[in-house]
Amino acid sequence: MAKGDRNPGWHGFFRAFTVLCAIILLLAQSGQASASGGDWQVLSVYEGLTSWTVPALFLLWGMFALEEGKPNVSSSLLGLALPAFCLLVFWGAVYAVAAHLLGGGALSWGGIWNALVSAAKGNTYFHLWVLYPLIGLYLVHPVIHRFTFSASRGEVRYFLLLCLLFASLLPMWSVFHPESVVAALLERLRVHLVLGWVGCYVAGWYLRHYTISRVSEFVLYILGILGLVLTLMGDRLMGGGRALWYQYTSPNVVLTAVALCVLFRYVLGISEERSRRRSVYSLGSFAFGIYLIHQLWVLIFQWLGVSMTAFSPVLSVPFFALVFFLLSAPFAWLLFKIPGVGNYLT
Repeated sequence: MAKGDRNPGWHGFFRAFTVLCAIILLLAQSGQASASGGDWQVLSVYEGLTSWTVPALFLLWGMFALEEGKPNVSSSLLGLALPAFCLLVFWGAVYAVAAHLLGGGALSWGGIWNALVSAAKGNTYFHLWVLYPLIGLYLVHPVIHRFTFSASRGEVRYFLLLCLLFASLLPMWSVFHPESVVAALLERLRVHLVLGWVGCYVAGWYLRHYTISRVSEFVLYILGILGLVLTLMGDRLMGGGRALWYQYTSPNVVLTAVALCVLFRYVLGISEERSRRRSVYSLGSFAFGIYLIHQLWVLIFQWLGVSMTAFSPVLSVPFFALVFFLLSAPFAWLLFKIPGVGNYLT
């Protein structure tokens, strides 16, 4: 168990909540393509409220992968990178076959093989994109793990500060001041391309591994609220364009994800009831499987002629997100229970 981590159920709760909100994010983004006026504004707000889920997924992946085991190249490649690639290919093929069948096509072994080959080449369903940077992180995982395994708390803080500075703050500064010396140096150094999602990956481990002070916790809550406000209103208040403030690695989005992670660990996950802890932890174990599966239900609902915008998006987005979450949960659980491979499919 991580240092100070006396409530192992909190991250299961956080993982399930993150996946539910990620489904809301995808529905809001998909709906904007055909919406206009007030409906588009509502969907945009939902997107802003849930953009934090993407960095939160990397927080969650890092807090487990970096906490368990010892740094080892072969175990990282065979136990993390390869299974993640197989997961991408499997679900990429599943969605290709499902879309083919729902479109009136016939099932054949040749079609399944072609779907697998196509997925291996990178032709996968849109919501599976998060697996690509995850595979990249798993490829450098042995090096990152070696660092977290031996680094002091101060050295990890320094690394996280560099990630926040070069991957989030300075790129945003460059947008507002493209002719500045800082922007020119950043373009030449390209440190932000090196750090990328690594900061979230390591931050997840840090937030689980160490206990932070009450003052730090309070400061993170303030920054998280401020980050959420800037996500929704940053363009209106400071300019720079909507895409800048909605970007997944922007400091406002990342800090919101970190604040919510802290909130779940220290406030929302404090129950001492073992059965409740066990249930929530179990749900968290296959929660990402719910994320992987839910778009199948979206395809099925579209095939049945059920419109996601049948009524006001204020209600339809959270309603259908909850429906898809609940419909996907039992199938994710069944996949998770398959001996030997279930853990890798979800």
